Parts: sequence; C-alpha cells; structure tokens
Amino acid sequence: MKRLMFSVECNTDIVNSLVDLPDGRVGPRLLAWDHKLVISQLEANYAKEKGTLMFPIGFTRFRVKEKMHGMVGGMAKAPYTSPYVDGSHLDPRTDVSEKRIVGVFHELLHLTLQKKTERNNVSNLRRPLELPQKFTKVFERHPGIFYISMKGDTQTIVLRETYDRNQLIEKHPLVHIREKFANMMKQGFLDRSRGLYKDTNQRPEEDTLI
Repeated sequence: MKRLMFSVECNTDIVNSLVDLPDGRVGPRLLAWDHKLVISQLEANYAKEKGTLMFPIGFTRFRVKEKMHGMVGGMAKAPYTSPYVDGSHLDPRTDVSEKRIVGVFHELLHLTLQKKTERNNVSNLRRPLELPQKFTKVFERHPGIFYISMKGDTQTIVLRETYDRNQLIEKHPLVHIREKFANMMKQGFLDRSRGLYKDTNQRPEEDTLI
C-alpha cells in the first residue's frame, strides 16, 4: 500500500487509519460509503451503451500472433466482473476470471496519477484483491491493453489507452506540479554544475595591505 500511495491521489493519513481485518489482513477503515465510487472506469465509459464491456486495445510496434488474437477474442466476449465485486468464486482457468484480472489492473492504473506504476508495486496484491497465482502474467498476455516499460532496469506497467506515444493524454493537476518541480530540480543541478551558483558560506577575501 505504501508503495502505491505516491502513485495515487491518496491522503498520507490513511496509514494512521489501518485496522486489522477478520481474515488477518490489514486495511484502511471505511468512514463513509459512496456508491459512485464502486463504478469502474470501464463501466463509466460504457454507461450509455449496451452489450459486453470491452477494453480499448491498441497494438503498436509488434505483430499480433494468432494465439494472441484468440486470447483477446475469447476474453472480449466474456462477461465483465467489476473489480469492486467479490471474484473469489471464479474459476481461474476461464475467460471470465481472466477478464476480471485485466479489469482489476485496468481500474487500478486508472486510479494512479500517471496511469502507470512499477510492477513491484502490485506483485503483493494477490491476497487483498483475491487474485490467482502468477496473476502478473496478465500483463504479458494482453500487450494491447498494458505496456511493460523496461526503462532504467525497472519494469513499469503502463495503461496503453491513456497515452499518445510517450505523452499522457489527460494530466492530473498534481502531475503538472510534479513535472514542474522535477524540471526545477534538473535545472538547478545543471546551473550548479556550470558554476552559476556562488557558495554563500565562503567569506570574502580580506583587503591586502600595501
């Protein structure tokens, strides 16, 4: 949870509201219930449409194998199970279960500010989210929905539909603030390396008596 807090718009006080759950897990205390918050982004996008809910898919820079066509097609036709609904009864071998796993991370990434997060941040969410073993393989199985970035030797999971090439399509106000701060820090380091800053602790040289 702590790893994800920086990625989402989360109040840091949430750490102080953690309670022990009946099944031995630890979770934040629910202070108020809002039915509007249990509607996933995918459900909101299809609110005025009828039929099976399908995830936006975009294939770029690689060819789609026949096996991948089959996996996408089978899952696309399967019923959609909301990530906010108990999915422990689903058979992990079915397309319905596969679609729920995709839906869980589709929603999770939508909740993040930059629509992406490090793979390590979600690797320990199996129990809290009631996911099957090796659930993170879903990212490789659905490259049209998720993109795995290897920049800096760190695996980052990116939600494809939210990016136009390398640019985030819709930026949260906090993203703008963080980008400005990062640019200021970068410029400061460059200016210091160029000797543009004077050491304020250095004493002025004393006048030499002639």
